[in-house]
Amino acid sequence: MSAIEQGILGAIAVCIAATAALWWLAMPDEPVRALQDGLGAAALATIIAGAAVRRSSD
Repeated sequence: MSAIEQGILGAIAVCIAATAALWWLAMPDEPVRALQDGLGAAALATIIAGAAVRRSSD
């Protein structure tokens, strides 16, 4: 599995974990907001993974 694929899978895992944690712990009555916050976490994880891949290829 390439580093890019690992980064994508990591971002997906962060999205799922962040969404579940926010929904169950912080916002059980606001699933839409929890999903939005989880997607924001996934976007941040994707940026971090992309930067790590770019740095390791240099």
